Parts: sequence; structure tokens; C-alpha cells
Amino acid sequence: MSAPVRLAHSVFGHASHAVGAPPLVILHGLFGSGKNWRSLADKLAANINRPVYTVDARNHGESPHTPDLSYDLMTSDLVHFCQSHNLEKIVLMGHSMGGKTAMLTALRQPLLVEKLVVLDSSPRAAPGTDSTLALLTALQQLDLSSVRNRREANAALKEAIPDTIVREFLLTNLSADPSTGRLQWRANLDAIGRYMETVKAGIPLGKEVQPFKGPTLFLGGKNSSYITSRDVPEIQRLFPGAQVEHIVGAGHWIHFEKPLEFLKYVTDFIIN
Repeated sequence: MSAPVRLAHSVFGHASHAVGAPPLVILHGLFGSGKNWRSLADKLAANINRPVYTVDARNHGESPHTPDLSYDLMTSDLVHFCQSHNLEKIVLMGHSMGGKTAMLTALRQPLLVEKLVVLDSSPRAAPGTDSTLALLTALQQLDLSSVRNRREANAALKEAIPDTIVREFLLTNLSADPSTGRLQWRANLDAIGRYMETVKAGIPLGKEVQPFKGPTLFLGGKNSSYITSRDVPEIQRLFPGAQVEHIVGAGHWIHFEKPLEFLKYVTDFIIN
């Protein structure tokens, strides 16, 4: 396995946080980045009175691009990140792909994780691989030399990606090269494409993995198929301290679709 990479991150909160309270570390989903979490991270830092770290996974956001992508690697990157920042104990929260990284980290490094929050993800393979590949293909086929800004890119992708929320979320990956001004993708689309099956698969459980017994919240969207009743037995086997909840009226992006409900669930779980 290749060496861990140094992950880009942002920190929210201030020095007057509760002494000794483990910070919250947030892991985004596929095609996301820590920047997508800025507003919610700021609110969570105030609610729980402790620092909140938003971390970019490898091949996403401002973190390094590498030719490979796997949950083993992303877990190793996160452990290295915590060691580098002297984080001996954390509350760990991840959405979708980030939720799988969070689960695997808690299973492999139980002493690091005080509490675990998994957002619309389960230990099994994620649904919708074909639709995710279609989104990736649409981004790869966009001729960046033919668009001058995000607005023009949005219009160019409208037919291939008709869902406005999904399209605008994906376009957060579009940025201008600081030296040339040319548009480029912050996400490593080639690496994501090569390892799409790996990313959409279930978490890689080895025989040596023991259940994580710490407090755990699985929070899904009622309109999503990422956490269903058939996932509960495996969730309870691997995370015997887990509670499974769903937010009514929310789909896969529960934190954006129902932010107030999301903030209440997570805040109450962390501070109680």
C-alpha cells in the first residue's frame, strides 16, 4: 500500500472550546470537499463548543492527486492526519464515501474514535453505481476550453445532468488555474473513474476486525436507499452501540436538504 498523503483541511471554532472535548472531524462524500461543509461546520463548532476539522480526501478538493483510491488508503491518510495534528481522540463523522472511511477507521482504530456519526452510508455496497458513472462521464466529456466560467459550464451540463442540485454540487469541483486562469477539475476524475467500483463497494472487512463498541449514530434520509432495514443487522453486528435514524423528507444529501434537522440530530448525539 502506498504511503499516506498530507490531507488539506480547514478548522472551525476557537480557543475557548470545552477543555478536553475531542474535536469533530468531518469527511465529505464522493466528488465533494471540505468546502462544501463550511457553513455547517461553523454552526456545529458553535453548537458543540469544540473545534471542527473538515478534511479533503485524496483526489478531492485541495488534497494531493494520486493514481490510486481505496478505503484502505483513505483510512491510512486520516490516521496520519490525526497523528500529524496531535489528535489523540476525535468524534468522527462522514457522509457517503466519507461515511465508509469513518466506519473503517473506527473499526481499525477504536482508541482514536470516541463517537462515530455515519451519514447516509452503510457497510454494504452503495446503490446507483451506473448513475454515478454517468455523472462522472458527463464531467469528463465537458470541454473545459469551450467554457469560460462556472455559469457556462452549468449550462453546458444541463442536458446530461438535469438535476440542478446535483449539477451545482458537482460544479463546486471546477476552479481556475491560478497561473493560467484556465478552468480545471479539483477532483481527480481519472483516478475516481478507475476506482469507481472500489469506492462504491462495501467497506473492506478483514478477519481481524473487531466490532466498534463506541457510541454510533447512523443517520440517513427517509427518501434514500443508502440505509435500509436490511442493513440494520450488519450495522448492529459491527457497531453494537449504534442507533439508526432517518430524517423525513431528506434524500442522500441529508445535511443540505434538511440542515436544521441534521444539526439537531448531530449536536444532541455529540454533546449528550
